[in-house]
Order: sequence, then structure tokens, then C-alpha cells
Amino acid sequence: MQRVYWTPRLPGAADERSWLICLDLQRDYVVPGRPKFDPGADAVAQACDRMLRHARDDGWRIVHAHQQTGAVGDSSRFGAPIDGLRPLVREPIFMRAGLSAFSNPDFSEELGAARGAEVYLIGFSLSGSCLATALAAVDAGLNVSLVEDAVGAGPAAPSVGQIARALLMPWVRLVSSREITAPELVS
Repeated sequence: MQRVYWTPRLPGAADERSWLICLDLQRDYVVPGRPKFDPGADAVAQACDRMLRHARDDGWRIVHAHQQTGAVGDSSRFGAPIDGLRPLVREPIFMRAGLSAFSNPDFSEELGAARGAEVYLIGFSLSGSCLATALAAVDAGLNVSLVEDAVGAGPAAPSVGQIARALLMPWVRLVSSREITAPELVS
């Protein structure tokens, strides 16, 4: 299989490859005892790994958006990427201060090239940044698919995740990582 690596795009040029948005793949969500710990984090991280490997192998455009950390008393090691899900050098990382990754103007500009392409969203936290980013992407005119098993609910109660999915259903496609990475196994 031939690997296609990202090359800088020309201004105004559309990118027809699929895109993968990796939201908040940070240790704070997978370390027990941390305020943002997600009890289902291990399964979510495995699905994220599956999607990330697939996207890299198929030459998708991959972008990462992390929440800015640095609150008093917070150790930056928990804001670091989850082991095994670290961005590659060619995959840009956008730091966001707001709830949506689109709160970073550079992220918003970068994703402008994704119009007309399929955009997949993985990461943490469904009821927060994933919900906000998915809706902002729809507002930006993007075709968004939320990879359900690769999105963690965060510390919220399970019903909050169900509500967030219900809110997204009219606007985004809900898929599983297996549908994308191994469609022949999905019946």
C-alpha cells in the first residue's frame, strides 16, 4: 500500500481526502483520579488508535486540537498526549481556549480546506468539546461524522452522552470505528 503524506496546500485549494479531527487526546481523560477522567477511556483510546492508524495508512489529513492547560496547580504532564496517540510531526496541533476547536482561528482556517470532504471526529469529551466542535463544523459547511466508539463521554453521567448524541443526530453522521477501518466485518 502506498502512503500519501501531507503536503502544504495552496491558498483556496480544496483537499478531497478524508480528514480526522483528534480532540483532546490528552492524559487527563485516561488517568484515574483526574477531574476529567472517563471511566470508559481505555476502550475509547483503543478505538481512537484504530482510527488514527487507519487515517495515517490511507493518507488522510489529520489535525489535533488540545485544550490549553496551565491552571494553577495543574501539572502539564496530564495535558500531554495519551501514549500511543501522540501527533506525528506532520500533523498540526491547534491549542484552543474555547469549547470548540473552531475557537482557534488557525484551526478554523485550516478546516476550510475540508469542505466537500468527509470529516471524522474522535476524542474527548462528548458533552463538551466534541459536541461544540461538531456543531461548529456543521456551521462551517463540513460533512461531519462522529466516530461514536472513539469519543469519550468524559466525567459526565452516561445520560449526558446520550443527550449529546441525540442533539447531534440531525446534523452529523454517527458511525463506529469498525465501519471505517474494517467495513467487511460489519454486517
